Order: sequence, then C-alpha cells, then structure tokens
Amino acid sequence: MSDEQKYMELPELVVDVVEAGNTARPNAIACELERHIKFDTGILRTFASTKWESIVYDALVVAAAVEFCDRRRARREMVWGRKFRVYIPVHEPDRWRDADVLASLADALNLLTGDAWHFVFRARRKQAQPPAQDVFEFPVEAEAVIAYSEGMDSRAVYGLERLRLGERLVRVRVGSKPQKEEGEADWMDRCFTALPYSVKLDKRDNDESSLRSRGFKFSMVAALAAYLVHAPSVILPESGQGALAPAILPVGQAHPDYRNHPFFTAKMAAFVNALLGHQITYRFPRLWSTKGETLREFVDRYGKDARWIETRSCWQKQRQVAVAGDHRQCGVCAACMLRRLSVHAAGLEEPAETYVWESLRTPTFKEGAATDFKLFTDALEHYAIAGALHFEHLAQLQDSYEYALLKRRTVGALARALNENEAAVKEGLDRLVRTHAAEWAAFKDDLGADSFVRKMIG
Repeated sequence: MSDEQKYMELPELVVDVVEAGNTARPNAIACELERHIKFDTGILRTFASTKWESIVYDALVVAAAVEFCDRRRARREMVWGRKFRVYIPVHEPDRWRDADVLASLADALNLLTGDAWHFVFRARRKQAQPPAQDVFEFPVEAEAVIAYSEGMDSRAVYGLERLRLGERLVRVRVGSKPQKEEGEADWMDRCFTALPYSVKLDKRDNDESSLRSRGFKFSMVAALAAYLVHAPSVILPESGQGALAPAILPVGQAHPDYRNHPFFTAKMAAFVNALLGHQITYRFPRLWSTKGETLREFVDRYGKDARWIETRSCWQKQRQVAVAGDHRQCGVCAACMLRRLSVHAAGLEEPAETYVWESLRTPTFKEGAATDFKLFTDALEHYAIAGALHFEHLAQLQDSYEYALLKRRTVGALARALNENEAAVKEGLDRLVRTHAAEWAAFKDDLGADSFVRKMIG
C-alpha cells in the first residue's frame, strides 16, 4: 500500500479557526482566536515597523493553527501519520488560495510532520487590530537573520556569525519571553523579542508530545523576520549531529525528524517565496561540524564572555526534572547526552548540579541521579537508553552498508537542497560521521567500563 493510500484511510481531524465570538462549522473542532491562540500585543509590536502588514499576522495565525492541530490529536501507537483539514480566516484569502502557496505549504508540512495537511482559507469577518507602532524602523542592510533560543548551538553560532556579519545579523528570539542581552544595540533590543503568540488547548484535550510542528513555527517566524528586514538568508544554528542524525536514524515507528534538515528548509523557502514573493536561503554554517567543535571555537573566540554554561539543552518541564525546587536539565535524554558529549569533546567542564543525573559513571541508572531526586519514571530511563543508542548507532554508521546506501540515495538531493556540489556534500558527511565517532569513543572511554551508559549500549 502506498503512503497516499495509507493517508486516505486515516480518520480526518477537521479544525476550524474562528474569530472571537464566532462558532465553528458543524463536525469541526473550534480553535478560537483570543482563546486558544493568543497574541501578545507588546511582543507583536516588535514585528511591526512604520507600516504594518496583515500578511505577517495571518502567517503567524497559520503557524499557531498548525501547532494547535499537532498538539490536539495524539498519534496512535503503531501508526505515526494523521490527517488534518484546517479552515483559517485571513485578510487576503486570494493570496493564500494561490495554487503554489497551497501546494508548497502542504508539501513542507507533510515532510516535516509525517502527516497529511489540507488548508482552506476564507476572508476574515473583521480586520485584526494592528499593533500600536512606535516610530521605529527595522535595521537596514541586514544580510541574515538567526533564530535565537536558550540553546548552546544558538548562542555559539550567533556569536560566531556576529563576528563575521556584525549588525547585519538580526537575531529573532524564539522563546516565550523577551530577554535583554547586555551590550546590544538599541534596535536589537526592540525587534523580534520573542514569539508573539501562544497556543493553549482545553484541559480535556489530548496533548501530543512529539511536536514536529515546532520546526515550522521557528522557520516561519525567522522567515517573516527576514522578509521584514529584506534579508536574503536565514541561519540555522544546528550542528550536523542535531540537523542530520535525527532524519538518518529515526526511532521505531516514528517518521524521520526533519525539523532542522535542509530537505525541510528547502521546501519552506519555496513556500515563503510563493506567499511573500521574497527569495530566501536557509543556511547551515555548522552542518559539517559537531556540536563540540562549534562550542570549542566559540569559547576560543569569546573566552569568559561565551557564557555557554547558562544555556539549556533539555526539553523536560520543571515538574519532571526539579531537584529541591531547582529546575535542572535531566542529563540523560538525547539532547542532554549530546550536550555532555560536546562539552567533553570541547575539553570543557560544567557543574554536576547542571543535571538531575549528576554522574553518568555510576553502575546503575538511579545511582547517577542527585540524592534529593525522587521522581524516577520508566520514561526517563527509556529516554536515556534511546539517547545513548542513537549516538552509538551514529558512531557505527561510517563502516556500515547502510551508510553507503544512505549516501547513494540522499547525497544528490542534499546537494540540491544546499545548493552545493555532490562531492562537497559527500566529503562533509563523511567528515561529520567520522568526527562524531571519535568524540563518542573518547566520551565512552572517559565514563569507564562500569558506567550505566556503557551497559545500556552493550
């Protein structure tokens, strides 16, 4: 059975995005503006210059609606895909109904999430209230924008690219709250300060945890910023381990993870061009480097000002990884494991109290956790096993027949997505896998033969 036939058999979730005070169409789930999708008017102002464009607001509503759908229907245990039909009110329906816009939007989301998406756009009943605008112009002569979060890659790559581009690099914060950085120029403190909307489900609703749509949210917000400042490129800060490995080595029944992959960003670029008429390129300056190499270069260039220890890599919520009320990083999920591997590869250290699992050298899983931590769950141990095996499999990939087959199938497409020649892509991929294998071997050796991580792998 083809993928298209499988999707045809899936039950369709119909979601109707409605303006406040209106009701959804029959047999549709209502996603109400100002209730399920809320805009922060203060933050939204930082996306508005002297002229407000309603297309920016509508694009943010689309991103929020996609997140609502993604979270609203939980995936089934043995069947990854879902099917969505989404009705959305917009200011310029003809623009959104354009065949190229509809096709490229669905194409990007289908690849990213592994689902089947269909959108129907209609005219808004009432114009959205534009944000109050200061007498404020966006920076001129911008060359690139970069999505900036609390993560290590984000801070390191922003710092390295800022050395090259200076104020021609515009930072787009993708956290939920504005954060002011010391020593930044005034305009940088005032534009694109945080995600301008939040999505909230009703308490009785399912809340799907895979959230592949985050890649769409962040790439959309970055693309809108690039459009507003007339920048020709968006910089993705992910290292090769974070961008390529999740798609190369999918887990179980899961769809390959393309959230930071050039295959997805190439499709996003096509959608942005169709919708906004703005040609952008998503660039990956650290794609052929490991996270450890990026961290080492960043620290070498900035020294104590790097402040990399302040960054967060873990996605776990505070209630899951708190120790005596202190919100830590778990230290054992794939994101934390990559962080610890990278710190080791860079020849650096961080306090044991950074993590719930203060040590990875203990003989058993529970022994490695902080003494005051009591919220042990099977899920945490499963995350640890999955994370360790992921990096072990990536390290073993270089000598496998699977890797040779992978290169034959994907190098050409990857070269086209990156607009590079195939020889350069093949060389970069080989180097990335080889360097990761060396770093992972050194990391395991340092843990010692009795480490529970070594036992999970073994």
